[in-house]
Amino acid sequence: MSEHLQPLAVITGASSGIGREFAKIAAQRGYRVLLIARNLRALEVVSRDLRTETHLLALDLTAAGAVDQISGWLSDRSIVPEIFINNAGFGAFGPAAEMDEAMLKKMIRLNVMALTSLSLRMARHMTRAGRGRIMNVASTAAFQPCPYLGVYGATKSYVLSFTESLAEELKGTGVTATAFCPGPTRTQFGVNAGLKEDSPFDRLSADAARVALTGFDAMMAGRPVVIDGFTNRLGAFMTRLLPRCAVRRIASNLLQKME
Repeated sequence: MSEHLQPLAVITGASSGIGREFAKIAAQRGYRVLLIARNLRALEVVSRDLRTETHLLALDLTAAGAVDQISGWLSDRSIVPEIFINNAGFGAFGPAAEMDEAMLKKMIRLNVMALTSLSLRMARHMTRAGRGRIMNVASTAAFQPCPYLGVYGATKSYVLSFTESLAEELKGTGVTATAFCPGPTRTQFGVNAGLKEDSPFDRLSADAARVALTGFDAMMAGRPVVIDGFTNRLGAFMTRLLPRCAVRRIASNLLQKME
């Protein structure tokens, strides 16, 4: 099918977990996809299951020039995506003062800086086209301080605030921005963040396919913020009612048990 007939969905962090499920949903709904992640072989595995035109970019979004490469790929083909999902990100469990500072800087570059640059570039292009959907994957960690997951939680608080502001600024343009806030999800996030396979985080995790569907549908509906799951929505609401000292203490106790 020609580029002008089949819209494009761009998904970062598409090699596994929620990102992989977003790719499946987009393909099922008639989108071509551009999948972006560091691991080309993993992207190739994902692409085999997609019955749509699929393009792959193996990029580390924390590297200099990576965002420019994505913009260049699109501009070279004169394509404005219909959907852009900023899903790439990572976290790390443990006391922040004991973590490797270079790793934390990389987390901030990916979770905050790359996401911001890509969101703004896509917003400019989409606004000129008069249509488009942007999703930034935040987290339920965005709603309170997260001792032992502090830097990650802070980056996701930024994602939530930034995306809400962008959504308001885009009103009336035909473009929407959605902050999607999943809770623990059955992906490699916990293990990659330093937890054991059988940690409480893993046992409490939701199914990635179901979570992705919630986020995708909310994005298509143009909702500025969506929290996956009733329990997670209740938890986010309660953080508004309790004193900050109590919220910190509860979060600390819960996250300490995750290890």
